[in-house]
Amino acid sequence: MIIRKNNFVFEIENLLIIVLISFFVSVKIKLFLTSYFVCYLFIIFHELAHILVAALFNKKILKMKLSLAGACVTLDKKRLNKGKELLIYFAGPISNFCLAIIFKNVDMVFDINTFLGILNLLPVYPLDGYNIMSLLIKSNNIYVIQTIFLYCIYIISIVIFILTKNPSLFIFSVYIFVINHVAKSGQNG
Repeated sequence: MIIRKNNFVFEIENLLIIVLISFFVSVKIKLFLTSYFVCYLFIIFHELAHILVAALFNKKILKMKLSLAGACVTLDKKRLNKGKELLIYFAGPISNFCLAIIFKNVDMVFDINTFLGILNLLPVYPLDGYNIMSLLIKSNNIYVIQTIFLYCIYIISIVIFILTKNPSLFIFSVYIFVINHVAKSGQNG
């Protein structure tokens, strides 16, 4: 579903809409998805921090997309000075760390926000860490660093899956690999 208003686009992935509807229809699904949607609220909070800081610097928000894998804000291409750009990219992870500190006595909230803050600082496309790294490092080194991190994440996710039977990080790593492959194919094609 896509909603357009002036120069702003709000998009919700159809699969997410189906999951949302099933959440309200089935008690079993509701129990299963409750922690997912709690996490999703923190992801939206993260994206709203990017929006707030971007708005402070008069950077236009072109699109907000909600998908099953998370949320993403697209800003205009207008370049700001490096410091302001870095503040915009750091705003999301910092918001998660702030929530973790505020709710340090609520284990689930603390754990999820700490994880989201650290995860988003990884220098892997499309995460904030990639954008931060691309502002600080020459472009030919970005691909090498990102590839090293991608393989590390993938190997760690396999080990965690084998040891804990929790597929979450493995699914995430496959998702990141696919996004990077599609982005690389788009640059070459």
